[in-house]
Parts: sequence; structure tokens; C-alpha cells
Amino acid sequence: MKPTTYIDWDGLKDIPFFYCDTKEDEENKDFDIYYQGKLVLHDYNHCGHYLYTAAVLFSRIKNKTADWVNLRNLWILRDCVRENYNHGIGVDDIIFGENFDGENLNTLTPLTKKRFDYLCKRIKELDPYATI
Repeated sequence: MKPTTYIDWDGLKDIPFFYCDTKEDEENKDFDIYYQGKLVLHDYNHCGHYLYTAAVLFSRIKNKTADWVNLRNLWILRDCVRENYNHGIGVDDIIFGENFDGENLNTLTPLTKKRFDYLCKRIKELDPYATI
């Protein structure tokens, strides 16, 4: 497990996901995100594939260079995935799209800003204690 003290949480909004590289660190069971060769974000995959899932969803966005497709929103999406999974909130259709079959990534509905905002709002409505 890696420390998180190096993460500039306020600066994540300034890092476009489009320019990042992702890597699974199977030895440490981590999922890492690098920007300009520097580790900027990671999550513990052994707890759940939350950041990995969020990264997959972000990679399917049609306008990958949109200003909202940044690491801050990636982490928020990661929290949405976590809250939905851990608390059984039941917003899978909003996260993945209505046509996702649970396995085939081609059946994911690409995320939009409108759906991302609605997802955050809906989770907060369904679980006022959600940490998003």
C-alpha cells in the first residue's frame, strides 16, 4: 500500500485524464494513475475495483478532452462506484448505462457530464451519508 500524502487533492481538477497513464500494480494490489511520469493517484484494488472501474468509464467518454474529464471528477466517480457497491444504492443503470450486460465493455453507455452530475446528485439523495 502506498501513502497518499503526495496527492495534491486540490490540484486534481487541473490534471486531464486524457493525458494520464493507468497501471495495475498486481504485486501491491494497487491501481495507479501517472501524469507526466509521476504517480498522482492510486487506489487499493484489493478493497474493490473502484478507481479501476471509474477509469474504464472515463476511457469510454466520447469527448475525452472535455474540461470536466479530470482526475478530481475521476475520484468523485470512484466514490460513486464505491458508495453504490458498498451500500447497495442501486444506481447501476446511471453509472454504467441501461444496456450494460455486466461484462462486455462494448455495452457500456459512454458517460456524459449531465449523467455524471445526475449520478452524484442521485446518490446524495438516496444516501445522505454518502461520502462523495
